[in-house]
Amino acid sequence: MTPEPEEPPARVPSAHDAGSAPDFGPGRWARLVEPLGLEPGAPVCVALSGGADSVYLLRVVAAALPRPRILAVHVDHGLRGTESAGDARFCAELCAEHGVEFQLAAAPIERDASGLEARARVARYGVLAAAARAAGIATIVTAHHADDALETLILRWLRGSEISGLPALRPRLFLDAPLVERAARPERREVLRAAGATLVVVRPLLALRRAEIRSQLTRVGATWREDSSNEDTRFARNSVRHDLLPAIAAACGPGALENLHAFGRAVAGLEASLAERARSIRLEPPRHAAARRSARTARLGGTIARAELARLEGPLARRALARLFAEETGAVPGRAALDRLLADLYAGRTGWHEIRGGWRVQLRADRLDLEPPPDRDPAVDPRQLVLPFESEEEAALGRRLPIPGCADLGDGRRIRAERLERVPASAVSHDPVRVEIAAHDLSRELRLRLPRPGDRFHPLGAPGSKPLARFLADVGVPRHDRRRIPVVLSGDEVVWVAGVRPCDRLRIRPDTRESLRLTLELGGFDGAASSAR
Repeated sequence: MTPEPEEPPARVPSAHDAGSAPDFGPGRWARLVEPLGLEPGAPVCVALSGGADSVYLLRVVAAALPRPRILAVHVDHGLRGTESAGDARFCAELCAEHGVEFQLAAAPIERDASGLEARARVARYGVLAAAARAAGIATIVTAHHADDALETLILRWLRGSEISGLPALRPRLFLDAPLVERAARPERREVLRAAGATLVVVRPLLALRRAEIRSQLTRVGATWREDSSNEDTRFARNSVRHDLLPAIAAACGPGALENLHAFGRAVAGLEASLAERARSIRLEPPRHAAARRSARTARLGGTIARAELARLEGPLARRALARLFAEETGAVPGRAALDRLLADLYAGRTGWHEIRGGWRVQLRADRLDLEPPPDRDPAVDPRQLVLPFESEEEAALGRRLPIPGCADLGDGRRIRAERLERVPASAVSHDPVRVEIAAHDLSRELRLRLPRPGDRFHPLGAPGSKPLARFLADVGVPRHDRRRIPVVLSGDEVVWVAGVRPCDRLRIRPDTRESLRLTLELGGFDGAASSAR
């Protein structure tokens, strides 16, 4: 059994840690965050590791006047035994010294499995997000600095990242929840996801260097913790920090690293310029997603107009796709996958393309559809093609949908029916997830089920009926989703393909006096929201 490492002492600053004068004055916090759009008095959740950078950050926020509410969260992954326990004690004592609310959170991860750093990062942000939301705080603050950004840029460059993926760490990024409607934010590159409302992650120290931070702590006699795993050059980031960058400085002179920092700023500027040129290219809400997915996945993915993308030169189109896909999936697609997709785009071809992590793109004649992995929702078996019926009668005829009433689909969605008295010639809703049909010959009960072979449907506005499967293909529903869309029946007639279109026979006419409103709802979200279309 491998013994636990001995706990190292807290870092004691040395005399050679020289640098600029310390600045922990009451106005320092405001000067750092106001350019980032954060009100200095806004409550913040500080990611506190106990290292020099996060200690500096905490001291700056704690010194602010007026002082905001501060919740410091230390995440323990349980990877370093007594050293980890020592970090937690140090953080608790530091917060007590400065009168800061402290929370210790365990997020254990497996030590030996691959992708340790990435998994730790995802777990850490998940814990920070949960703590911030529980405390009613919308902003998470991290202590990333200029050297962190440079290391990240070099790692992405060496791994063959597209230009859109090179700009390393953004001053602001949004910690998104899948069920939150996505606003158009062209500046986003780095995306993390967690359940709940959208949070903002702010990095106010990106203009500072590691040596400057430590020097300022030294000047005030502050201590911090050193993470022994940061010396392990088996991790790529540590190898860049301890081996590659010193070798560059030794070979090319002391100005080489400053030139690399300038290169990083130049890449960020180039990316901003390209983003402006391609800003009209955006992901629109996925089509018919509320009809064919669970409530948790209905807003993932999206669609891009093919003509808008095809008018761009190849490098700019590649950059636009890399940005959009990274924003939505959390990872920049591989170069080969983008090359294949763009080759088919410019050649006028259609078909499916795998990109990364199970995400796929369907290249259609008029658009590109970005689809999440089929099993993205762990609460729903992607192979389940039947509703959770309660009886043999329901299994044969479909689930009852009373009028008025509601039927649960078992995956966070539900369908609601309600009768309305209509004013002659009043407006009719054209939202596919909230429709009206004439109620003059409907009973007090409808039926709800999934499509079956032989079903036919007469869509609103069409000259006649057609096989339901053909209709779904015509409106662009992917083949693998066509048996997942609920249909509402009156007797044997399909009166509404939920979330897509009602039938023509029961259209609202100028003399219609009574109608039935049918709504497809996504859990606690109103199904009529534009992002559910």
